[in-house]
Amino acid sequence: MDVPFYVYETPSLMEMYNRCQVPARAILEGTWPANVKSMIKKKIGEIFWLDQLWNDTWRTFDPDQALVYVLPIYPVLLLDQVCKGLKRNQTHELATRAVHEITAMPYYYRHGGLDHIVIATDWRMRGSMKKVFGSTFHSFVGNITWGRTLTLDKNRPWQCGVNVPHTSAMTYMQKAYEPFEKESLLERGFIAPEDVFEDDRLDTALDPPSRRDWFARDYNLFFQGQADTRHAYRYRRLGLQHLAGWRFRPNTSSNVLVSSSKPMTYQVLDADGKERREPIPSCPRKDGINKEVFSGKMGKFERCNGRMAPKKEKGAGRQSDKRTDRGRYAAATFLHRLGNSKLNLCFRGDDVTSNRLFDGLWTRTLNVLVTEIEKTFTTWLPFQCEIPWRNFTYAIDGPEFVRSPRESLTPILQEVYDDPAAVRERLRLQDYYSRKALWNAPGSTTARSTLRAMTRQCLTDEIKIDFIQRTAGSGMVGDVRGHPLFAPCVFPDTLVGLDAQRAYDT
Repeated sequence: MDVPFYVYETPSLMEMYNRCQVPARAILEGTWPANVKSMIKKKIGEIFWLDQLWNDTWRTFDPDQALVYVLPIYPVLLLDQVCKGLKRNQTHELATRAVHEITAMPYYYRHGGLDHIVIATDWRMRGSMKKVFGSTFHSFVGNITWGRTLTLDKNRPWQCGVNVPHTSAMTYMQKAYEPFEKESLLERGFIAPEDVFEDDRLDTALDPPSRRDWFARDYNLFFQGQADTRHAYRYRRLGLQHLAGWRFRPNTSSNVLVSSSKPMTYQVLDADGKERREPIPSCPRKDGINKEVFSGKMGKFERCNGRMAPKKEKGAGRQSDKRTDRGRYAAATFLHRLGNSKLNLCFRGDDVTSNRLFDGLWTRTLNVLVTEIEKTFTTWLPFQCEIPWRNFTYAIDGPEFVRSPRESLTPILQEVYDDPAAVRERLRLQDYYSRKALWNAPGSTTARSTLRAMTRQCLTDEIKIDFIQRTAGSGMVGDVRGHPLFAPCVFPDTLVGLDAQRAYDT
């Protein structure tokens, strides 16, 4: 299904767009701007969205031939005030003028704005729309479609929302549309040599067997992130407590279970299964693989604390400087460990699922969702009409994991170790569909998937019929509902449209 779209280039919109080009282009070219916080690295789909659209063959320069109308705005860059010469007052003024320019055109009133779209996935936009753009634009947003994650839907100001992916942590240190190679992180000095392999096989660090064989990866289960006392993090705490030191079978690989929370003690299970409090050592563990849990040796990245970047040594050169950049070091070690693991534990956090899903796609690590499964597969995951998530994503329902973390993972690990053909098929499907879900993947078509999802989920039958009649002219024959715009979902076990939003809200 093609979705012809028109990009507004009114004076005020283009001034806002052009003033944001310095940070936007730097991110696309792999040089993270000094004035842009690293915390937004997973929330900048808007940059890739617009970059893909400008030269897309679906773009039309005739607004009468368009189904969708795009506003070229960078909400997250404007929220953090990193665009040249745009403080709050200037942004408010330009946004107000832009609203007047758009609403003065007939294309806006044709359908009241529902066929107009802006992208922003930063959760802060939920309560910051008026702060960033002013009251006039805030009112205007109530009539249009917004590309977002479901996190933003609480008290949403927009009329309709379409779910789009987060970006990967890799965007912090890599040029857009280049493939990910974990070995380059070591070669470029982003990680320390001792943070490479479980048994420190540095001689093969730049050309490990896992580069050619997924089954040769060093670790089984991966999780790295916050696991504090919040109720939403209970699955994460159980993972660190029950999975550290546990092996599916003797002599199988160890796990990566890294806490980035501030508390330095944690509830753990000791060798005889009793609960106790234990201080969490820094990663990699000082005692390495010598610590025993459940009669097995614990790996140096199991149940350790990974918050601190290494200190810069006296006289250290350029490579050490990179590792003392806390944001780059954290992203690099996260991605390198994940890229050396077979399975990525995507424990839910404050939301139904985690943006770690997209890091798993980037590193070709198979994702294991530990969350409320039905809600995730019906409302959270993006582009469900195009991507058969169930066919290559493992999933464990939260209550099942709470009952027995290890038992719930056993069937998955049995497939990993006993059915290589099934695993290869999952990897094949993940590779194929990743370019739809990853904004910055080579050959990414995520912008097109967003346009299709918007068409299915937010555009009414009236809008579609009007477009078909307006553009087909005398060439239209037969039932208009036979047009591709009315084609059913390829993978129909999915809720779409405003019904999906209502289901999520309840």
